[in-house]
Amino acid sequence: MNPTILNMTAIPDKQPTNWKLLAPLMFAMVLLCVLYRETMQSWWDEWTAPGSFYAHAMFVPFFAAAMVWQNRKRVDTAEHTPSWLGAGILLFGMFIFLMAQRLDVVAVKSFSVLFVILGFSALVLGMKKTRIIVFPLMFLIMMMPLLPDQIINGIAFPIQVKSAQLATAMLNLIQLKSVCEGTTIKMETYSMAVELPCSGFKTLISLMTFTAAYSYLVEGELWKRVTLFVVTMPLSLFINGLRIAFIGIVGELISKQAAAVFHDYSGFIVLTLAFLFLFNFSRVLKCRRFLGIPLTEEEEARDAAMFAAKKGKTPDPEWWQELLTWRPSEKFLKRAMPYMVTLNLVILLAIGLKKAVTQPLHSDPPIATFQVPFEFDYDGVHYKAATNAQDPQVDRLTHEAAEALSPTRVINRIYEGSDGSVSQFFMTSGSGRKTFHDPHSCMLGSNAALTDVGTPDLPTPLGPVKVQESTYNIPGDSARNQFMFCYVVEGKILQDKFQIRNAIMHQMVFGDAGQPSYFLRFIPQNQGVAETLKRQQLVHFIAGMWSSIGPILKGEKNGVPDNSPIIMPEKKK
Repeated sequence: MNPTILNMTAIPDKQPTNWKLLAPLMFAMVLLCVLYRETMQSWWDEWTAPGSFYAHAMFVPFFAAAMVWQNRKRVDTAEHTPSWLGAGILLFGMFIFLMAQRLDVVAVKSFSVLFVILGFSALVLGMKKTRIIVFPLMFLIMMMPLLPDQIINGIAFPIQVKSAQLATAMLNLIQLKSVCEGTTIKMETYSMAVELPCSGFKTLISLMTFTAAYSYLVEGELWKRVTLFVVTMPLSLFINGLRIAFIGIVGELISKQAAAVFHDYSGFIVLTLAFLFLFNFSRVLKCRRFLGIPLTEEEEARDAAMFAAKKGKTPDPEWWQELLTWRPSEKFLKRAMPYMVTLNLVILLAIGLKKAVTQPLHSDPPIATFQVPFEFDYDGVHYKAATNAQDPQVDRLTHEAAEALSPTRVINRIYEGSDGSVSQFFMTSGSGRKTFHDPHSCMLGSNAALTDVGTPDLPTPLGPVKVQESTYNIPGDSARNQFMFCYVVEGKILQDKFQIRNAIMHQMVFGDAGQPSYFLRFIPQNQGVAETLKRQQLVHFIAGMWSSIGPILKGEKNGVPDNSPIIMPEKKK
C-alpha cells in the first residue's frame, strides 16, 4: 500500500500502535479546543443565525481536509524537518489571541487561529511540508465571521437590487407579468421582497467558498482553475436570480405557502446547479480530473486501459480504505516528540494567561424606553406621542428588521406637537457590528431614491448636533420628503456610513469602551405644510428630544436596564 500523509505508513492490524507517542499530539488538539471554546461557540452562533452569510462555513473544514488529502503524496515525499520557527509563529498567534481576549474582540481572536494552525503545522511537520498545505490551512479563513455587517451590506445591497431585476426579467421572459420596485417583485397574484439574506451576496460567498475548493481540487492547468474561480461572480448572480424567479413561479402558479416551502429548500438547488455548471464547465475547459473522476475522454480511456491491465490482479485500495488504515510511523512521532511537547506547553501557558488577562465586562445599559419621554415641552411647544407605553405597536420592530439589526433597544414613535407638527422618531441601540445600517439602502429597497443635502449643525440647549440631512422621492409621487439621521458611537455623534464603518472596524481591532451605540432617525409626517416650515418644526422637535436623551446617549448620564425589545410576529409568506 502507498504511504500516506505525514510520512505515515499503514500498519497491519496485528502490529500494535504505540499510542503513547501519539498522546501529545491528541492532547494538544484537545487543549486548542479548550483555549478557543468561546471563539468557536461564537462561530457556531453566527453560522446558525437566521439569514446568516456564513451558513456554508461548517463545510469549510471538510473542504480543507479534502485539499490536504489530495496532496498526501507530495507531503509524504517532502523531508520531515520539524522547525522551531513554528514555535515563533505559534507564540505570535497566542499573543494576538491574548490581546484580543483582554479587549474582548472576537474577530481578532478568530484571526489568531490562522497563525496558531500555521505554527502548529510548521512546528510538528516542518516548513517544507507546511508549504505544500499552506493553501488548505489558509482556506479555513472562509469559515470565520470577520467582516462587520456594515461592510457586507454595502457590498450585498447592489447585488440584492440586481438579483431582483434579473428575476423580474426572467419572469417576464416566460410571460409571467411582473414589476420590480426596488427590491420588491410584484406579480398579478403574488409579490415577494428580496430581503438581504436573499440578496445574492450570501450565494456569492457560498459559491466563492465552494468554487475555490473545487478549483483547487480539480486537476488542470493553472489558467483553467483560475477561470473556474473567476466565473463565480456572474454565476452567483444568475443562479440567485433564477432561484428568485422559481420562487415567484411557484407563488404565482401554486400558492404562497408552496412558495414559502420552496424558498426554504431552494438553497440546495443553488448548490446543485452550481456544482453541475462547474463540473461541466471544467469538462469544456478539458481539465483532467476532479477527486479522481476523469473529466476528458483521454482520462476515461486511460482509466479503462489501467482497469484492463489490472484485471485479475489485487485491486488498489480505495481512498477510504487508505484513510482508515493509516497510522503515524513511530519514526515520525519520535522525531516530532520534543516539538509536540513544546506545543502543549505553549498552549497550556496561553490557557493559564487567558484567565489572568480576561477582564469582566461592565457594559453600560442603553437608554431605557421610559427614559425617552412620551410627552415633553420645549420652547413653547408641547409634544406628545400619538401612542402610549401600553400600545401594542409602540417601540417595536418588524420580525425581518429585528433579524437584520438584532437591537437591544428600539424606540419607534410618532409625536404630535402643539404647533401642528407630526414627527416620527426611530432609534435603535446595540452592537455596532449589527445594529447600524445604511438608510440609503433601506430607502432604495423601498424604491425610494435618497439624496443627501448636507450635514447641518442643529442648535440645542446642550450644544449643536450635526446630522445628515437628506430627501427622498417615491416614483410616481412628486412630493419631496425630508429626512434627518445620525449615529452615536462611544459618545461621538457621527453622520455617515463611512464614519460608522471606520468606528466599527476600530472597535473590532481594539475593542470598545462598553458604551452602547445608537442610530437615530427623524422624519416629518405632517402633510400640506410648506417645506421650509416643515423643516423648522423638525429641527425644533430634534432640539427638544435631544435635550432629554442627549446626556444619556453621549454617556454623561447612565442608561437604565430595561426589557428586551418586543418583536412583531413574523408575517406569513
